[in-house]
Amino acid sequence: MEHREMRSWKRVRQIDEDKTMNEQFIVRSLALRIARDIVPNSATAERLIAWGTENAAWLFAGAWPTNEKPDWAHFLAYLQSPLEAEDQRPQVLDLADELGRLLQLVAFDARLLTLMIACDRLPRVADLLNIVAEQIRDLPAVLGEIAGADPVEAGPRVRRSDVLKLGLMTFGIRSRHDNPVEIRWPLSRILDREPAPDRLAEALAGRRQVANLELADFAHVQDASFLVRLLEGAVREQAHGVNILIHGPAGTGKTELARSLAAAAGCALHGIGEADEDGEEPTRNDRVLALLLAQRVMGDRSGAILLFDEMEDLIGGAQRSDGDWFSKREGSKVFVNRLLETNAAPVIWVTNAIGNVDDAILRRMSFVLKLDLPPRRVAHRILKRIINDETGEPGDAIGKLIDQAPETASVLRVATRAARLAGEADCGARAATSLVRALRGGELPLEGFGALDLQLYETDRPLDALFGSIRDLGMADVSLLLTGPPGTGKTALAHHLARILDRPLLVRRASDLLSKWVGETEQNIAGAFEDARRQEGVLLFDEADSLLFDRTNSRTSWEVGQVNEMLTWLDRHPFPVIAATNYRHRLDPASLRRFVFKLDLAPLGPERLVRAFEEFFGMTAPKELEGLRNLTPGDFAVVARQLRYLPPQNALAILEYLRQESLLKPDVGVKIGF
Repeated sequence: MEHREMRSWKRVRQIDEDKTMNEQFIVRSLALRIARDIVPNSATAERLIAWGTENAAWLFAGAWPTNEKPDWAHFLAYLQSPLEAEDQRPQVLDLADELGRLLQLVAFDARLLTLMIACDRLPRVADLLNIVAEQIRDLPAVLGEIAGADPVEAGPRVRRSDVLKLGLMTFGIRSRHDNPVEIRWPLSRILDREPAPDRLAEALAGRRQVANLELADFAHVQDASFLVRLLEGAVREQAHGVNILIHGPAGTGKTELARSLAAAAGCALHGIGEADEDGEEPTRNDRVLALLLAQRVMGDRSGAILLFDEMEDLIGGAQRSDGDWFSKREGSKVFVNRLLETNAAPVIWVTNAIGNVDDAILRRMSFVLKLDLPPRRVAHRILKRIINDETGEPGDAIGKLIDQAPETASVLRVATRAARLAGEADCGARAATSLVRALRGGELPLEGFGALDLQLYETDRPLDALFGSIRDLGMADVSLLLTGPPGTGKTALAHHLARILDRPLLVRRASDLLSKWVGETEQNIAGAFEDARRQEGVLLFDEADSLLFDRTNSRTSWEVGQVNEMLTWLDRHPFPVIAATNYRHRLDPASLRRFVFKLDLAPLGPERLVRAFEEFFGMTAPKELEGLRNLTPGDFAVVARQLRYLPPQNALAILEYLRQESLLKPDVGVKIGF
């Protein structure tokens, strides 16, 4: 014969299973279901009746007798009496219903979600569970029955439910009756704030990202337009498994590029599993669950794009090791692979290092983009936009810093804002300098050369026409060999070419590359070319005679090897290369044909001597200047610095300083009779 409490519980469930669950229904259903396992007249039964007496006004709407204490049978009868309409349904239950709709949960899972939220967030439900905790042997089975499952299948069905699979909630440790239901981070951050219904989807999917830059600010990213079209097509056709990986050094604007790509595609971008407004930091598991939730909420319906910044969190437990790698990888490769193959909404993944991303993951990417620091022209355009946003005024100092250190582009916004808040008019130059020093781990590079007058170069070829042609034709695989005595401006000329080509200049001296260890010099040479290729910069080898010396004078095989390494790279490098040396006669003959242009810079002739004097000192050159034959632009620069401390009385006094510089040279260039 069926137990009376079982019949009572079934009757309540049959009456109310089609109604929206309110707090009274949940409390009564829990009490009736648990009563099946309670012995009448036991201590637990007495506590439950006392609890019913205490909450009778709310639970039974005045039907509870006040002059006597009901027995167990009457208590159960009151629990199955008709429900009274509540004055106001708790908002958290309405939120639970909306969550069920957004997550496309089946009816059973939606009811289970509401029940579990009620167990954690409704005080009366929590009190009831505490009173009867010792009688509850299997809370999942209890809630499963209330949600509508057959008693035999209730427990397993709950454990297979999407509520648990999506990581929304879980059940606490059996011995801890004070925490029977545990709400996980992706859901707790929503319940704690209870957003408006129209913002619930965004709260689940992650904070919407706003683009601070336009796609034009990433004109140096050649594949940007392709990525926009890829995202547009993925959203239009609701294609699954579309993933874009953006990687590169910190501060190169990877996240900003992701925002700009989504904006250009006309799609909302949501950041997955990022810290919420309360500063709660998610774990790796939290972020993965947040991604699954976002895919369920957005998926094929909204045309949204998801952003998973710091992709190494997907691997889990990653720690940086030597080089571009992470150690202590965690997580299932199979899980990650399937995740990348089936995601309904496109995902843009961002990471500083891809050394921990194995080939299986890379093969599942729709596109992998390496992003480096923006070129000079783009950095200046970004600066202009940021200054407009911060209502500041442009300044020379920050512009010079961009030219001096490319890393400046990565800190422009925060530095400019700091300047505005501090009331400084330097557009962030002070703050940016401190940040760039920190990023470099040391001092800034020496300030580059200013604007050059190419008419001051004594060569057999007009440099202005040559450099203008290199700039206008846009062919990057150009190489120049600059030779000549010290001070003729070889290094300054390399800086000038990099500036007009709007490419970073990478300077490598012999001391940077030569090593006492066999094979390491070759590795350093290869690394220099690889760095220049990655940054698409102009590579300058200073003191090139130490790297391209005549192999007939070598004494060991490894010396020949380093020259061969240089020659091999010069043959195939696709970007500008400049080699500078004071000793052309020491170069290996085979190296000469590796350079498209060979420019020999000589001391200034009579006409250029006069031009240099007038430009450096702002006065007419004395006639006696023509008697000096070995002066270079560098000598004029040295004398100009001397004049800071010894102001000249006239042009002849300056001429004397120049003559002293001339006499210090081994090839004294004083005309006979001077």
